[in-house]
Amino acid sequence: MVTTDSAISDIRHYAGLLAIELDPQYTDLDSVPPEPLSVAAATALASHLAKDLSTILGGIEHLGLIFPGALYDQTEILRPGLPLIEALADLYRGSLRNSSFEPRLIALGTDRAFFPVSAINPLRRPGSGPLLLLPFCLVGPDKDIALIARTMEDTLMQNGQVSPATAEAVGQAFGLTMLNISFVTVSDLCALLRVQLESHGFLPLWELLEHAWFQQLGSYSVTLESGNRFVVSGDHAHTPFYTFDDWAQFGPGKKLPSSKLGAGYSDWVRMQRQYASALEAYGLHARRVLANPRLEEALATEDNEAALEALREIPCLSGDYLVERIFHNDSELQEQAMLITHQADAELGTLAYTVITLDGDGQLVRLEHHYPLQPQGVRVIADQLTQRCTEQGMERQVLHPGRLLYSDSSRSLQPATLADLPASTERLH
Repeated sequence: MVTTDSAISDIRHYAGLLAIELDPQYTDLDSVPPEPLSVAAATALASHLAKDLSTILGGIEHLGLIFPGALYDQTEILRPGLPLIEALADLYRGSLRNSSFEPRLIALGTDRAFFPVSAINPLRRPGSGPLLLLPFCLVGPDKDIALIARTMEDTLMQNGQVSPATAEAVGQAFGLTMLNISFVTVSDLCALLRVQLESHGFLPLWELLEHAWFQQLGSYSVTLESGNRFVVSGDHAHTPFYTFDDWAQFGPGKKLPSSKLGAGYSDWVRMQRQYASALEAYGLHARRVLANPRLEEALATEDNEAALEALREIPCLSGDYLVERIFHNDSELQEQAMLITHQADAELGTLAYTVITLDGDGQLVRLEHHYPLQPQGVRVIADQLTQRCTEQGMERQVLHPGRLLYSDSSRSLQPATLADLPASTERLH
Protein backbone atom coordinates (compact mmCIF):
# COMPACT_ATOMS: atom_id res chain seq x y z
CA MET A 1 0.00 0.00 0.00
CA VAL A 2 1.28 3.45 -0.94
CA THR A 3 0.56 6.41 1.30
CA THR A 4 0.71 9.90 -0.22
CA ASP A 5 1.09 13.25 1.48
CA SER A 6 -2.16 14.58 0.01
CA ALA A 7 -4.30 16.25 2.65
CA ILE A 8 -7.86 15.09 3.12
CA SER A 9 -9.04 18.44 1.76
CA ASP A 10 -7.27 17.69 -1.54
CA ILE A 11 -8.94 14.32 -1.97
CA ARG A 12 -11.52 14.12 -4.76
CA HIS A 13 -13.72 11.40 -6.16
CA TYR A 14 -15.29 10.41 -9.45
CA ALA A 15 -18.18 8.02 -9.77
CA GLY A 16 -19.03 5.26 -12.17
CA LEU A 17 -21.70 2.61 -12.43
CA LEU A 18 -21.93 -1.04 -13.25
CA ALA A 19 -25.01 -1.12 -15.48
CA ILE A 20 -26.91 -4.41 -15.48
CA GLU A 21 -29.62 -4.98 -18.08
CA LEU A 22 -31.86 -7.83 -17.00
CA ASP A 23 -33.12 -10.44 -19.43
CA PRO A 24 -36.94 -10.04 -19.46
CA GLN A 25 -37.33 -13.58 -20.77
CA TYR A 26 -36.01 -14.99 -17.51
CA THR A 27 -36.73 -12.13 -15.09
CA ASP A 28 -39.95 -10.84 -13.58
CA LEU A 29 -39.42 -7.11 -14.09
CA ASP A 30 -42.12 -6.33 -11.51
CA SER A 31 -40.27 -8.22 -8.79
CA VAL A 32 -38.21 -6.72 -5.97
CA PRO A 33 -34.45 -6.30 -6.66
CA PRO A 34 -32.13 -8.62 -4.71
CA GLU A 35 -31.12 -7.72 -1.18
CA PRO A 36 -27.61 -6.41 -0.41
CA LEU A 37 -24.75 -8.89 -0.38
CA SER A 38 -23.07 -10.22 2.71
CA VAL A 39 -19.67 -8.83 3.65
CA ALA A 40 -17.91 -11.90 2.27
CA ALA A 41 -19.88 -11.89 -1.00
CA ALA A 42 -19.39 -8.15 -1.49
CA THR A 43 -15.65 -8.46 -0.91
CA ALA A 44 -15.33 -11.29 -3.44
CA LEU A 45 -17.34 -9.41 -6.06
CA ALA A 46 -15.42 -6.17 -5.52
CA SER A 47 -12.17 -7.96 -6.37
CA HIS A 48 -13.61 -9.00 -9.75
CA LEU A 49 -14.90 -5.51 -10.47
CA ALA A 50 -11.68 -3.77 -9.42
CA LYS A 51 -9.60 -6.06 -11.64
CA ASP A 52 -11.78 -5.33 -14.68
CA LEU A 53 -11.77 -1.59 -14.03
CA SER A 54 -7.99 -1.55 -13.74
CA THR A 55 -7.67 -3.38 -17.06
CA ILE A 56 -10.14 -1.10 -18.86
CA LEU A 57 -8.75 2.16 -17.45
CA GLY A 58 -5.06 1.32 -17.69
CA GLY A 59 -4.34 0.90 -13.98
CA ILE A 60 -6.06 2.24 -10.87
CA GLU A 61 -3.78 0.88 -8.16
CA HIS A 62 -2.84 4.41 -7.09
CA LEU A 63 -6.50 5.25 -6.38
CA GLY A 64 -8.98 4.26 -3.74
CA LEU A 65 -12.11 2.39 -4.78
CA ILE A 66 -15.36 1.82 -2.90
CA PHE A 67 -18.28 -0.42 -3.91
CA PRO A 68 -21.56 -1.15 -2.14
CA GLY A 69 -22.68 -4.74 -2.49
CA ALA A 70 -26.14 -3.64 -3.61
CA LEU A 71 -28.17 -2.75 -6.69
CA TYR A 72 -30.23 0.39 -7.28
CA ASP A 73 -32.53 1.76 -9.95
CA GLN A 74 -31.59 4.98 -11.71
CA THR A 75 -34.00 7.11 -9.68
CA GLU A 76 -31.94 6.23 -6.59
CA ILE A 77 -28.72 7.36 -8.27
CA LEU A 78 -29.95 10.46 -10.09
CA ARG A 79 -31.21 12.75 -7.34
CA PRO A 80 -30.40 16.37 -6.47
CA GLY A 81 -26.77 16.53 -5.42
CA LEU A 82 -26.26 12.80 -6.19
CA PRO A 83 -26.47 11.93 -2.47
CA LEU A 84 -25.75 8.20 -2.81
CA ILE A 85 -22.50 8.93 -4.64
CA GLU A 86 -21.53 11.54 -2.05
CA ALA A 87 -22.29 9.09 0.76
CA LEU A 88 -19.92 6.51 -0.75
CA ALA A 89 -17.15 9.11 -1.05
CA ASP A 90 -17.74 10.24 2.54
CA LEU A 91 -17.51 6.64 3.76
CA TYR A 92 -14.16 6.26 2.03
CA ARG A 93 -12.83 9.51 3.51
CA GLY A 94 -14.06 8.42 6.92
CA SER A 95 -12.01 5.23 6.63
CA LEU A 96 -8.70 7.11 6.35
CA ARG A 97 -6.78 6.62 9.57
CA ASN A 98 -4.74 9.81 9.40
CA SER A 99 -4.42 12.96 7.35
CA SER A 100 -2.71 11.17 4.44
CA PHE A 101 -4.41 9.41 1.56
CA GLU A 102 -4.22 5.62 1.33
CA PRO A 103 -5.40 3.80 -1.81
CA ARG A 104 -7.46 0.80 -0.82
CA LEU A 105 -10.41 -1.28 -1.98
CA ILE A 106 -13.51 -1.04 0.21
CA ALA A 107 -16.45 -3.38 -0.30
CA LEU A 108 -19.60 -2.66 1.67
CA GLY A 109 -21.68 -5.65 2.68
CA THR A 110 -24.14 -6.52 5.40
CA ASP A 111 -25.41 -9.66 7.06
CA ARG A 112 -28.71 -8.01 8.08
CA ALA A 113 -30.28 -7.40 4.62
CA PHE A 114 -29.75 -3.64 5.02
CA PHE A 115 -26.88 -1.21 5.55
CA PRO A 116 -26.48 0.63 8.86
CA VAL A 117 -25.93 3.82 6.81
CA SER A 118 -29.38 4.79 5.53
CA ALA A 119 -27.99 6.95 2.71
CA ILE A 120 -26.80 3.86 0.83
CA ASN A 121 -29.69 1.53 1.63
CA PRO A 122 -31.33 0.38 -1.62
CA LEU A 123 -35.08 0.97 -1.74
CA ARG A 124 -35.72 -2.34 -3.51
CA ARG A 125 -39.01 -1.23 -5.01
CA PRO A 126 -41.03 -3.61 -7.19
CA GLY A 127 -40.61 -2.91 -10.89
CA SER A 128 -37.13 -1.38 -10.59
CA GLY A 129 -35.88 -3.29 -13.67
CA PRO A 130 -34.91 -3.82 -16.42
CA LEU A 131 -31.86 -1.66 -15.61
CA LEU A 132 -30.15 -2.04 -12.25
CA LEU A 133 -27.03 -0.17 -11.21
CA LEU A 134 -24.12 -0.80 -8.88
CA PRO A 135 -22.35 2.52 -8.17
CA PHE A 136 -18.71 2.96 -7.26
CA CYS A 137 -16.33 5.80 -6.49
CA LEU A 138 -12.69 6.19 -7.40
CA VAL A 139 -10.98 8.34 -4.77
CA GLY A 140 -7.62 10.07 -4.82
CA PRO A 141 -5.64 13.30 -5.07
CA ASP A 142 -7.16 16.04 -7.20
CA LYS A 143 -4.77 15.68 -10.17
CA ASP A 144 -5.10 11.90 -10.32
CA ILE A 145 -8.89 12.05 -10.22
CA ALA A 146 -8.95 14.67 -12.99
CA LEU A 147 -6.94 12.32 -15.21
CA ILE A 148 -8.97 9.19 -14.45
CA ALA A 149 -12.22 11.11 -14.94
CA ARG A 150 -11.23 12.01 -18.49
CA THR A 151 -10.21 8.42 -19.15
CA MET A 152 -13.53 7.12 -17.83
CA GLU A 153 -15.56 9.52 -19.95
CA ASP A 154 -13.53 8.64 -23.04
CA THR A 155 -13.50 4.89 -22.44
CA LEU A 156 -16.34 3.31 -20.51
CA MET A 157 -19.29 3.86 -22.83
CA GLN A 158 -17.51 2.15 -25.73
CA ASN A 159 -15.16 -0.23 -23.95
CA GLY A 160 -16.68 -0.80 -20.52
CA GLN A 161 -17.74 -4.42 -21.03
CA VAL A 162 -16.81 -6.62 -18.08
CA SER A 163 -14.99 -9.91 -18.42
CA PRO A 164 -16.94 -13.18 -18.67
CA ALA A 165 -15.67 -14.16 -15.22
CA THR A 166 -16.96 -10.93 -13.68
CA ALA A 167 -20.31 -11.23 -15.47
CA GLU A 168 -20.69 -14.73 -14.07
CA ALA A 169 -19.71 -13.54 -10.58
CA VAL A 170 -22.30 -10.74 -10.66
CA GLY A 171 -25.03 -13.07 -11.89
CA GLN A 172 -24.30 -15.64 -9.21
CA ALA A 173 -23.93 -13.10 -6.39
CA PHE A 174 -27.29 -11.45 -7.05
CA GLY A 175 -29.12 -14.37 -8.65
CA LEU A 176 -29.74 -12.54 -11.94
CA THR A 177 -30.00 -13.47 -15.60
CA MET A 178 -28.57 -10.60 -17.63
CA LEU A 179 -28.62 -9.43 -21.23
CA ASN A 180 -25.78 -6.93 -20.87
CA ILE A 181 -23.42 -5.79 -18.16
CA SER A 182 -20.84 -3.04 -18.48
CA PHE A 183 -19.27 -0.05 -16.75
CA VAL A 184 -20.56 3.44 -17.54
CA THR A 185 -20.18 6.90 -16.04
CA VAL A 186 -22.95 8.96 -14.47
CA SER A 187 -22.68 11.22 -17.52
CA ASP A 188 -23.29 8.22 -19.77
CA LEU A 189 -26.40 7.30 -17.80
CA CYS A 190 -27.64 10.89 -18.05
CA ALA A 191 -27.02 10.97 -21.79
CA LEU A 192 -29.01 7.77 -22.30
CA LEU A 193 -31.89 9.10 -20.22
CA ARG A 194 -31.88 12.38 -22.13
CA VAL A 195 -32.14 10.53 -25.45
CA GLN A 196 -35.05 8.47 -24.12
CA LEU A 197 -36.93 11.49 -22.78
CA GLU A 198 -36.28 13.63 -25.84
CA SER A 199 -37.46 10.88 -28.19
CA HIS A 200 -40.80 10.83 -26.34
CA GLY A 201 -41.20 14.61 -26.33
CA PHE A 202 -40.02 15.19 -22.74
CA LEU A 203 -36.90 17.29 -23.30
CA PRO A 204 -38.19 20.04 -20.92
CA LEU A 205 -38.44 17.40 -18.19
CA TRP A 206 -34.82 16.47 -18.76
CA GLU A 207 -33.78 20.13 -18.48
CA LEU A 208 -35.55 20.47 -15.13
CA LEU A 209 -33.97 17.27 -13.80
CA GLU A 210 -30.48 18.18 -14.97
CA HIS A 211 -30.70 21.57 -13.26
CA ALA A 212 -31.66 19.94 -9.96
CA TRP A 213 -29.33 16.92 -10.03
CA PHE A 214 -26.20 18.96 -10.59
CA GLN A 215 -27.31 21.81 -8.32
CA GLN A 216 -26.91 24.54 -10.89
CA LEU A 217 -27.20 28.10 -9.65
CA GLY A 218 -30.45 30.03 -9.75
CA SER A 219 -33.78 28.70 -10.92
CA TYR A 220 -34.85 27.03 -14.14
CA SER A 221 -38.30 27.38 -15.66
CA VAL A 222 -40.20 25.60 -18.41
CA THR A 223 -43.61 26.28 -19.89
CA LEU A 224 -45.13 23.43 -21.89
CA GLU A 225 -47.34 23.74 -24.95
CA SER A 226 -50.25 22.57 -22.80
CA GLY A 227 -49.66 25.54 -20.48
CA ASN A 228 -48.06 23.68 -17.57
CA ARG A 229 -45.41 25.68 -15.74
CA PHE A 230 -42.58 24.30 -13.59
CA VAL A 231 -39.86 26.29 -11.85
CA VAL A 232 -37.01 24.31 -10.29
CA SER A 233 -34.83 25.76 -7.56
CA GLY A 234 -32.68 23.53 -5.38
CA ASP A 235 -34.56 20.29 -4.83
CA HIS A 236 -38.02 21.86 -5.21
CA ALA A 237 -40.16 22.01 -8.33
CA HIS A 238 -42.75 24.76 -7.96
CA THR A 239 -45.87 24.47 -10.10
CA PRO A 240 -49.31 26.11 -10.17
CA PHE A 241 -52.36 23.87 -9.95
CA TYR A 242 -55.52 24.89 -11.78
CA THR A 243 -59.04 23.75 -11.16
CA PHE A 244 -61.01 23.49 -14.39
CA ASP A 245 -62.79 26.79 -13.74
CA ASP A 246 -59.54 28.66 -13.06
CA TRP A 247 -57.77 27.02 -16.00
CA ALA A 248 -60.58 27.95 -18.40
CA GLN A 249 -61.31 31.45 -17.10
CA PHE A 250 -57.90 33.02 -16.40
CA GLY A 251 -55.34 30.23 -16.79
CA PRO A 252 -53.72 28.53 -19.79
CA GLY A 253 -57.11 27.69 -21.33
CA LYS A 254 -58.55 31.21 -21.26
CA LYS A 255 -58.07 31.78 -25.00
CA LEU A 256 -59.42 28.42 -26.14
CA PRO A 257 -62.89 28.23 -27.67
CA SER A 258 -65.39 26.56 -25.39
CA SER A 259 -65.62 23.52 -27.66
CA LYS A 260 -61.97 22.66 -26.90
CA LEU A 261 -61.96 23.18 -23.14
CA GLY A 262 -62.56 19.54 -22.24
CA ALA A 263 -59.73 18.18 -24.37
CA GLY A 264 -57.47 21.09 -23.41
CA TYR A 265 -57.89 20.59 -19.68
CA SER A 266 -57.34 16.84 -20.05
CA ASP A 267 -54.07 17.57 -21.88
CA TRP A 268 -53.02 19.91 -19.08
CA VAL A 269 -53.82 17.33 -16.39
CA ARG A 270 -51.98 14.60 -18.31
CA MET A 271 -48.76 16.61 -18.51
CA GLN A 272 -49.11 17.87 -14.94
CA ARG A 273 -49.38 14.34 -13.61
CA GLN A 274 -46.57 12.97 -15.77
CA TYR A 275 -44.12 15.75 -14.92
CA ALA A 276 -44.93 15.86 -11.21
CA SER A 277 -44.64 12.08 -10.94
CA ALA A 278 -41.28 12.00 -12.73
CA LEU A 279 -39.84 14.93 -10.77
CA GLU A 280 -40.82 13.31 -7.48
CA ALA A 281 -39.46 9.93 -8.59
CA TYR A 282 -36.06 11.55 -9.16
CA GLY A 283 -35.93 13.15 -5.74
CA LEU A 284 -37.50 16.58 -6.20
CA HIS A 285 -40.31 17.91 -4.04
CA ALA A 286 -43.23 18.92 -6.28
CA ARG A 287 -44.59 22.01 -4.55
CA ARG A 288 -48.09 22.69 -5.88
CA VAL A 289 -49.80 26.03 -5.28
CA LEU A 290 -53.31 27.10 -6.20
CA ALA A 291 -53.22 29.44 -9.17
CA ASN A 292 -54.74 32.93 -9.02
CA PRO A 293 -54.86 35.91 -11.44
CA ARG A 294 -52.01 37.73 -9.69
CA LEU A 295 -49.78 34.68 -10.01
CA GLU A 296 -50.67 34.50 -13.71
CA GLU A 297 -49.31 38.01 -14.18
CA ALA A 298 -46.01 37.06 -12.53
CA LEU A 299 -45.71 33.86 -14.58
CA ALA A 300 -46.32 35.78 -17.80
CA THR A 301 -43.05 37.68 -17.36
CA GLU A 302 -39.70 36.40 -18.61
CA ASP A 303 -38.18 36.83 -15.14
CA ASN A 304 -37.64 33.38 -13.60
CA GLU A 305 -36.73 34.78 -10.20
CA ALA A 306 -39.89 36.91 -10.07
CA ALA A 307 -41.97 33.88 -10.99
CA LEU A 308 -40.22 31.82 -8.32
CA GLU A 309 -40.84 34.47 -5.69
CA ALA A 310 -44.52 34.67 -6.62
CA LEU A 311 -44.86 30.89 -6.36
CA ARG A 312 -43.11 30.83 -2.99
CA GLU A 313 -45.45 33.45 -1.56
CA ILE A 314 -48.44 31.12 -1.95
CA PRO A 315 -48.93 28.34 0.62
CA CYS A 316 -48.42 24.93 -0.92
CA LEU A 317 -51.32 22.55 -1.43
CA SER A 318 -50.95 19.74 1.07
CA GLY A 319 -52.95 16.58 1.46
CA ASP A 320 -54.39 14.18 -1.08
CA TYR A 321 -57.12 16.36 -2.56
CA LEU A 322 -58.46 19.90 -2.99
CA VAL A 323 -62.03 21.09 -2.43
CA GLU A 324 -63.17 24.05 -4.53
CA ARG A 325 -66.28 25.55 -2.91
CA ILE A 326 -68.51 27.26 -5.47
CA PHE A 327 -71.71 27.79 -3.48
CA HIS A 328 -72.82 27.32 0.12
CA ASN A 329 -76.25 28.33 1.37
CA ASP A 330 -75.66 30.06 4.70
CA SER A 331 -79.13 29.25 5.99
CA GLU A 332 -79.40 26.25 8.27
CA LEU A 333 -80.95 23.94 5.71
CA GLN A 334 -80.73 20.23 6.41
CA GLU A 335 -78.90 18.35 3.67
CA GLN A 336 -81.01 15.40 2.58
CA ALA A 337 -79.44 14.24 -0.70
CA MET A 338 -76.01 14.27 -2.33
CA LEU A 339 -75.57 14.13 -6.11
CA ILE A 340 -72.04 13.35 -7.29
CA THR A 341 -70.83 13.77 -10.87
CA HIS A 342 -67.74 11.77 -11.75
CA GLN A 343 -65.80 14.16 -14.02
CA ALA A 344 -63.50 11.79 -15.87
CA ASP A 345 -61.39 11.20 -18.95
CA ALA A 346 -61.22 7.81 -20.66
CA GLU A 347 -57.41 7.76 -20.48
CA LEU A 348 -56.69 9.73 -17.30
CA GLY A 349 -59.50 8.48 -15.12
CA THR A 350 -60.87 10.81 -12.45
CA LEU A 351 -60.29 14.53 -12.99
CA ALA A 352 -62.70 15.75 -10.32
CA TYR A 353 -65.93 15.02 -8.49
CA THR A 354 -68.67 17.65 -8.68
CA VAL A 355 -70.76 17.44 -5.51
CA ILE A 356 -74.12 19.09 -4.89
CA THR A 357 -76.28 18.65 -1.81
CA LEU A 358 -80.01 19.37 -1.61
CA ASP A 359 -82.45 19.92 1.23
CA GLY A 360 -85.76 18.10 1.58
CA ASP A 361 -87.46 20.49 -0.89
CA GLY A 362 -84.78 19.99 -3.53
CA GLN A 363 -83.18 23.39 -2.86
CA LEU A 364 -79.44 23.68 -3.45
CA VAL A 365 -77.43 23.77 -0.24
CA ARG A 366 -73.89 23.23 -1.46
CA LEU A 367 -71.89 23.02 -4.73
CA GLU A 368 -68.27 21.83 -4.61
CA HIS A 369 -65.63 20.34 -6.87
CA HIS A 370 -63.21 17.82 -5.34
CA TYR A 371 -59.87 17.41 -7.16
CA PRO A 372 -57.38 14.61 -6.43
CA LEU A 373 -53.85 15.94 -5.95
CA GLN A 374 -52.24 12.53 -5.41
CA PRO A 375 -53.09 9.11 -6.91
CA GLN A 376 -54.62 8.01 -3.61
CA GLY A 377 -56.74 11.17 -3.55
CA VAL A 378 -59.45 9.54 -5.68
CA ARG A 379 -60.07 6.86 -3.06
CA VAL A 380 -59.83 9.34 -0.18
CA ILE A 381 -62.46 11.61 -1.78
CA ALA A 382 -64.82 8.70 -2.42
CA ASP A 383 -64.43 7.38 1.12
CA GLN A 384 -65.01 10.76 2.74
CA LEU A 385 -68.12 11.50 0.66
CA THR A 386 -69.51 8.07 1.51
CA GLN A 387 -68.81 8.63 5.20
CA ARG A 388 -70.40 12.07 5.09
CA CYS A 389 -73.60 10.65 3.62
CA THR A 390 -73.69 7.83 6.16
CA GLU A 391 -73.18 10.12 9.14
CA GLN A 392 -75.81 12.66 7.99
CA GLY A 393 -78.28 10.10 6.67
CA MET A 394 -78.20 11.52 3.14
CA GLU A 395 -79.25 9.64 0.04
CA ARG A 396 -76.32 9.42 -2.37
CA GLN A 397 -76.40 9.23 -6.16
CA VAL A 398 -73.32 9.03 -8.38
CA LEU A 399 -73.57 9.88 -12.07
CA HIS A 400 -70.93 8.81 -14.58
CA PRO A 401 -71.25 10.80 -17.81
CA GLY A 402 -67.91 9.42 -19.04
CA ARG A 403 -66.52 12.85 -19.88
CA LEU A 404 -65.88 16.31 -18.48
CA LEU A 405 -69.11 18.30 -18.15
CA TYR A 406 -68.93 22.08 -18.24
CA SER A 407 -70.95 25.14 -19.20
CA ASP A 408 -69.91 26.76 -22.47
CA SER A 409 -71.08 30.19 -21.32
CA SER A 410 -69.59 30.30 -17.81
CA ARG A 411 -66.60 28.08 -18.69
CA SER A 412 -67.07 26.16 -15.44
CA LEU A 413 -67.74 22.58 -14.40
CA GLN A 414 -71.35 21.64 -13.98
CA PRO A 415 -73.14 18.66 -12.43
CA ALA A 416 -74.62 15.97 -14.63
CA THR A 417 -78.28 15.24 -15.14
CA LEU A 418 -79.76 11.96 -16.29
CA ALA A 419 -79.87 13.37 -19.81
CA ASP A 420 -76.05 13.63 -19.81
CA LEU A 421 -75.54 9.93 -19.18
CA PRO A 422 -74.81 7.21 -21.71
CA ALA A 423 -77.21 4.31 -21.51
CA SER A 424 -77.08 2.30 -18.26
CA THR A 425 -74.36 4.29 -16.50
CA GLU A 426 -76.31 5.77 -13.59
CA ARG A 427 -75.27 4.19 -10.30
CA LEU A 428 -77.33 4.51 -7.17
CA HIS A 429 -75.64 4.16 -3.78
